Amino acid sequence: MTADKSGSRSPEDWEQVVHRWVMEAERKMTVSALASRLAGHIGVSRREARRRIQNLIETGLLTYIYQYGHSYVDLGFRRPTAISPRIVLYPPACSPSPDGHIVPIVIEPGVAFGDGRHPTTRLAVEGLETVWNSDADTGPRFHRGIDIGTGSGILAIVAARLGVSQVDAVDIDPCALKEARQNIEHNRLERQINLRQEVLESLETRYDLVMANLRLPTLCALAAWIQTHTHPHAHLLFSGFRAHEQPALRKAYPASRYRTRWSRTQADWGAVVMQRR
Repeated sequence: MTADKSGSRSPEDWEQVVHRWVMEAERKMTVSALASRLAGHIGVSRREARRRIQNLIETGLLTYIYQYGHSYVDLGFRRPTAISPRIVLYPPACSPSPDGHIVPIVIEPGVAFGDGRHPTTRLAVEGLETVWNSDADTGPRFHRGIDIGTGSGILAIVAARLGVSQVDAVDIDPCALKEARQNIEHNRLERQINLRQEVLESLETRYDLVMANLRLPTLCALAAWIQTHTHPHAHLLFSGFRAHEQPALRKAYPASRYRTRWSRTQADWGAVVMQRR
């Protein structure tokens, strides 16, 4: 491992550490708190740590956010950001990489949830990619998917990019649907993703893939609808619940009906992929 003149780790190492701290923090971090932690981690002064954090803000890795009169540090979105082994998010101003192993997703951050900076979004994308790759030898298994509470549309877009033939992106918030439509257009997926502003009870389609990044009570309340609107062997991708809430989720989706294909936690958030038996 290389070291700089202060004896700290290489720039790549400490940048990744800071990125992970900010991403996984349960509460927003102030510059002062982040500088103190970084100074102790790499053995530099707090002044030097603040300078390095400012450099990350200037290059777009981090950004300032203001809430209730206080300033905090959050992940920036002015340059490409990998949120899983293959999925890389690009702001509209950036040109996607020509690397054939990368799946580029263009997302324009807005007020709708799902720009890739929250652990639940990253976990959901990782879960979808993991299960898709594990079934790669048999070809695409998902012909019709639904993203419930689509927000920015990111899960619907990732699913379509991975090969789901048709995806219904459902939300009752017109502002979220406006942003989702913009992101779908950025990715030229208008023919593959259907935006729907309606309640689930009005849908009669049966799905191979259900995606939902929502809190636990809502995920549990979906159980009856999912049972009647999915095909046998359909996959469910859930995120948005706390790690300690997974037993309650499994009670609503018992192992006798759904087997776990993948699960992971990050920063006390959880995600799981289940498959109907």
